[in-house]
Amino acid sequence: MNWHYAHNGQQQGPVSDAELAQLVQSGTLKTDSLIWAEGMADWQPVSAAAPHLAAGTGSPMANKETAVQQMREGVYGAAAGGVEYAGFWIRFGAWMIDYVIISIVSIVLLTVGGISAGLSGMMEGLEAGDEPDPAIIIGVLVFYGILILFVFCYKVFMVGKWGATVGKMAVGIKIVTADGGKVSYLRATGRLFAEILSGMILYIGYILAGFDEEKRSLHDHICATRVIMKR
Repeated sequence: MNWHYAHNGQQQGPVSDAELAQLVQSGTLKTDSLIWAEGMADWQPVSAAAPHLAAGTGSPMANKETAVQQMREGVYGAAAGGVEYAGFWIRFGAWMIDYVIISIVSIVLLTVGGISAGLSGMMEGLEAGDEPDPAIIIGVLVFYGILILFVFCYKVFMVGKWGATVGKMAVGIKIVTADGGKVSYLRATGRLFAEILSGMILYIGYILAGFDEEKRSLHDHICATRVIMKR
């Protein structure tokens, strides 16, 4: 089947079924992008036209409800584009690299700021019944504020800019939206908080990736993201 699609206010095409699926997977077309093919009464969003696409390819997605749902989630486009989802262990390796980086930054901040010694002195003072030094308390608050800001920028800016943290870049994986598109800064922010939730429940949210068809963790489910291997 030959497809025409609207992109940047202009009609494009015709393209084949596989080419259309690749456009969806790459993020060029979103689920609400308009497409049309002979036999359709009018232009329709990609998600609504999924049954037509499934019928035109001879795909086993013959069931309309399944076809629509899979196209909405970007599954059809991902499969057509040959996407390989990143498994639990490679994601764990990326997480460990990021953990080491954040830990090193924490140690540097503690050392440079002299907060480590200050914390020890504050604890000794509390054990002796003395009032803690206000300067030390302020220093501790500043340290945690800088550390939180660093983690936020590290995980939100890098994911929004490149789709991956240093750890993910090192092992060759990246985060994408359900239709294969780039993750926005807003979605990256939401994913960071969802990661915290995944860790709070005994890291079960992370472990879920080992049992999911698309290797999705809890925060991937919440934010409609996928972690895939870079090509």
